Amino acid sequence: MPPLEVATLLRLPKRKRLEIAESLWLSVADEKKLPTPASHKKILDQRLADYRSGKSKPISHAELMQRLSRS
Repeated sequence: MPPLEVATLLRLPKRKRLEIAESLWLSVADEKKLPTPASHKKILDQRLADYRSGKSKPISHAELMQRLSRS
């Protein structure tokens, strides 16, 4: 993609950039299953353990979207 097009995309509002990012991700996510790096698995395992032990609390999708819109 030419640099000018990337610069144009970066000027879009955050919500629109997130929509585009999601569309791009979904367009490649099903092509083939990518392996999870061991470092990522370690972090995911720790987060799951934190959740199960009550150390971390889940949030709703609505709360996630509110937090993202504030940043």
